[in-house]
Amino acid sequence: MANSVLARQAGDDYQAKFFWLQACRLNIPHTCVKQVAWEMNGTFGFDDVVVYYDPASKDPSGGDVIQECYQVKFHVDHKRGFTCESLMEPEFIGNKTESILQRLYKNYENDLVNFKNKRYILINSWGLDHSNQLTVLLGNNGGIRLNVLFKGGENSANGKVRKAWKDHMGITSDDMLREVLSTLRIKHSSDDESRLKENLNTHLSISGLETISADQRSSKYIDLIQKLHAAGQNIFTKDELMEICRQEKLYVGIKETEQIYFKAGVRSFYRGAENLHNEVDGVACLLHCFSGRFILDEYSGMEFINSEIDRLSNSIISAKSPVLLHLDTHLSIAMLLGKNLNPKYGGLDITIVQKTFNGNLMWKPELENKEMYNSPFWNIENSSVDEKGNDLVLSLSITHDVRNDVSDFVKTHLIGVKLSVEAVVKAGVGATSIKDATHAVLALEELISTVKSLKREQAITGRVHIFMAGPNALAFFLGQRISPLGSVRLYEYDFEQQRSLGYHAILDL
Repeated sequence: MANSVLARQAGDDYQAKFFWLQACRLNIPHTCVKQVAWEMNGTFGFDDVVVYYDPASKDPSGGDVIQECYQVKFHVDHKRGFTCESLMEPEFIGNKTESILQRLYKNYENDLVNFKNKRYILINSWGLDHSNQLTVLLGNNGGIRLNVLFKGGENSANGKVRKAWKDHMGITSDDMLREVLSTLRIKHSSDDESRLKENLNTHLSISGLETISADQRSSKYIDLIQKLHAAGQNIFTKDELMEICRQEKLYVGIKETEQIYFKAGVRSFYRGAENLHNEVDGVACLLHCFSGRFILDEYSGMEFINSEIDRLSNSIISAKSPVLLHLDTHLSIAMLLGKNLNPKYGGLDITIVQKTFNGNLMWKPELENKEMYNSPFWNIENSSVDEKGNDLVLSLSITHDVRNDVSDFVKTHLIGVKLSVEAVVKAGVGATSIKDATHAVLALEELISTVKSLKREQAITGRVHIFMAGPNALAFFLGQRISPLGSVRLYEYDFEQQRSLGYHAILDL
């Protein structure tokens, strides 16, 4: 009994922190958040936190969103995982009578007119069951990949899921199933309590509210929303909530230094970047273009991704001010953005928010201090692969040693490779092998000079295949300097073991 009480309390505290995470958006420019509610009636199971937009927010797919309805579940264990079947199980969400899908369908029936302009979002600390068909059906933005779900006949894996879900909700039409599922977002594997607190503190600071000290065991914010709710107040505008925070001495004002930067970001991973769009002035959101490490078929032509990166790059160049850049994305996309922000444009003053085990660090090259860094920066070995070939393979081992995996991939998947170049950072492979932005840029300049020389010596005029394990900031800086290497193909490693159990090509520069 005591354990269940503690688990419930942990869940309530988590929900309260999540409320304040959303409530901070009321006082952040460009979010379009009009009201935020706690324990709101009328949204049938997605009522823990509700966010209202005016004007409507834009979904990455282009739709208008007037309301986000959240169910927030924090678990003290990881004994379950999301599956196609769990979405039909009431007990999976701690209910006795209604499943996730049944609650979603009830919201559909209750508001046919506005349903398509709402999003019903599960925030849940349980992860995915990677042996289940749901891993194929769920996109990086948390939505069901409807174009995949509706592929295949009735006896296919997807057909069986469609039938089970329709039967469970009492739906007979595929079109209706598509319409109901279009608004669902499953944000699995959500932050633990410490990550949520860190994220909340960032948003409290941006919105002018007092942060929660690391030595505090409890939070005044949790107590405040619970008491407001008990007093019958659970929906708030910006003016109402900020006035309450002033009365409670929680409002400290927005620091002017926060206004110095043009803040920009690119996101193709959700975790850790859940509210990136609230933290920046410009964002390229590519969540719906990926499943794990893989570009979805409908975006494989790169037209949409390139257009979004171009748009963000133009915003950064046009800002004419220092830029604070968040890279919550694949290494290859960070490199693509770097290529679009080539230093040849001049005047670009970019600081990258580099995530590390010790928190976020501000990475900005200071080449006037280059004498503090000892070269050479790499141990480089090269070997002949096929004398008749005309391509070069470049593997960069920085945070992980990729040489064996790359060698295996080249032997089984690539033809026409004349030379393989293995570059291992001299400081030793690991999370701290690249100390800062200056170290990264100096190392890359040395590397590119070496590879150019090898291409010239070996008369290689074909493509350079790049395999890399390293920080996103380094990938961005490499993209800025990649042009002298000519035609380049970038590869990502399938860390989640979704398909290839190794490397796969992701894009060409």
